[in-house]
Amino acid sequence: MRKQKWLLLLLVLVLTLSLALTGCGKKEEPKPTAKEEEGKDDAKGSGEEKLAEEQVLRINWSQEPPDLDPQTTTDQVSFWIINAVYEGLVRLDPDGNVQPGLAEKWDEEETEDGGVKYTFHLRDAQWSDGTPVTAEDFEYSWFRAIDPDVAAEYSYQLTDTAGIKNAGKYFEGEIKDKKEVGIKAVDEKTFQVELERDVPFFLSLTSFPTFIPAQKAAIEEFGDKFASETDKMVYSGPFVISEWEHEQKLNLKKNEKYWDAKNVKLEEIHGDMITENNTAINLYETGELDVTGVAPEFLDNYKDSEEFKNLAEATTWYIQYNCEDEFLKNKNLRYALSLAIDKKAFVDNVLKNGSILAEGLTPTLLPGKDGKEFAENRGNVLPEYDAEKAKEYFDKALEELGTTKEELEKHLTFLTGESDVAKKQAAAIQNMWKQNLGIEVEIEAVAFKIRIDRYNRKDYTTTFAGWGGDYNDPLTFMDLWVTDGGNNDTGWGNKDYDEAIKKAIEADGDERIDAMIEAEKILAEELPIIPIYYNARNFVEKPYVKGIARFPVGADTEYKWTRILEH
Repeated sequence: MRKQKWLLLLLVLVLTLSLALTGCGKKEEPKPTAKEEEGKDDAKGSGEEKLAEEQVLRINWSQEPPDLDPQTTTDQVSFWIINAVYEGLVRLDPDGNVQPGLAEKWDEEETEDGGVKYTFHLRDAQWSDGTPVTAEDFEYSWFRAIDPDVAAEYSYQLTDTAGIKNAGKYFEGEIKDKKEVGIKAVDEKTFQVELERDVPFFLSLTSFPTFIPAQKAAIEEFGDKFASETDKMVYSGPFVISEWEHEQKLNLKKNEKYWDAKNVKLEEIHGDMITENNTAINLYETGELDVTGVAPEFLDNYKDSEEFKNLAEATTWYIQYNCEDEFLKNKNLRYALSLAIDKKAFVDNVLKNGSILAEGLTPTLLPGKDGKEFAENRGNVLPEYDAEKAKEYFDKALEELGTTKEELEKHLTFLTGESDVAKKQAAAIQNMWKQNLGIEVEIEAVAFKIRIDRYNRKDYTTTFAGWGGDYNDPLTFMDLWVTDGGNNDTGWGNKDYDEAIKKAIEADGDERIDAMIEAEKILAEELPIIPIYYNARNFVEKPYVKGIARFPVGADTEYKWTRILEH
């Protein structure tokens, strides 16, 4: 949720991405947007509305959610569902403002050593099994997120981003006593958090999935099977999972035990897992889907329709290289592959959806200094498309690696998703490498869950990956690539980059922005990734669907206020 320029947030949005993100990694302390009153009424409801008798929303998740465990999840599809069936200390309203969630109020005070202590007072909320939500559930879950045995990829959100007192030392094993860590259940309804420094977006960050509590009793009962099936989860949010046929569909129904159930109008959300564009569009046309993404080949059919919507979002898509690979650890090879990609042609001729050509890792929308966006402060730091130079780097890489083009061609693959859009985009990259470097890289199209697992195991050579900001600050992109970072699936590391990010975490004002700009330059010089574009989302939505709130960062789709009008 950005402070300054939320684009088109008065629009209600679809959850179907053209490609599923690998991380949502998506959101700072939100403030009221410039949303028009009409948009506010749309999200929050109007006394003049006539609701349909059947409050059922039909959507397309597009993928099987890989991980519905709040502490270990990393992908956007899972984030959408977790945000619907769980709740954290706070929840974002349709305008993106922080509102009380499971905490009905909180106190904030400065500590003697310059840190900040938050005391959250929990409301009398229940889990879906009727047992009370307690501060112990929060304490247990947050310690679980920084438990090295759990190995949560988002552990750094607590240790570094939020700067919870001694959380990093606990994760590293330097501290064993939990009492020395700034995470404490004072009593059943009082949860206390102590930060080592002021983090302006901390409250908003607590709505992010990693900070959302899972029920301690459920995790202890189900162990490794927790969150793998409908009957192995206990819920605290507006909805519960009612039906889950893996790789086929996942349906939600209203959680009658949710503390604010009276304000939840939807009775059910029916969610399919459709990867084919034609199928999704056909289902929308026949009324079997209420919202769906619009792939480039269908834009001309819908661009003039009142049901067509477009939204810019704080998301970057990039080619990612496995820098632990015996060949791709060579920087000249990464340069060759990167400079051989005509990014402008890709955006203009393949995407054709209003996406923006990337000039660095961090996309537009996120705040920088001097009243400008960070992307504007940074400017274009990426090497430009140059087929001749790409070939020169390629020949040099072959010489340094002591290999041949044929051997390299057999070794490299391009890992992508199973959707029509993913395959089309992969084929475009494949063609550019063939045309400019003379190699034909095999495309591997696999299910989203498999792809995520292979990233974690570094079982790939090249891939197309996407990252959406988790909170409204450039750091949500820049701290991805620190050495051995939880979401750094490249295996790349750089001491100077790590130092710049450390400064960005600890410094204030312009100094931290300048540090991140320096980190951007290092990333562009080393190229463990090559950013291609900042995503724009195109979709159609039935006019009777109201109140799907959509945010540029974080768990970015909210159904709590969604309603179906008479039609």
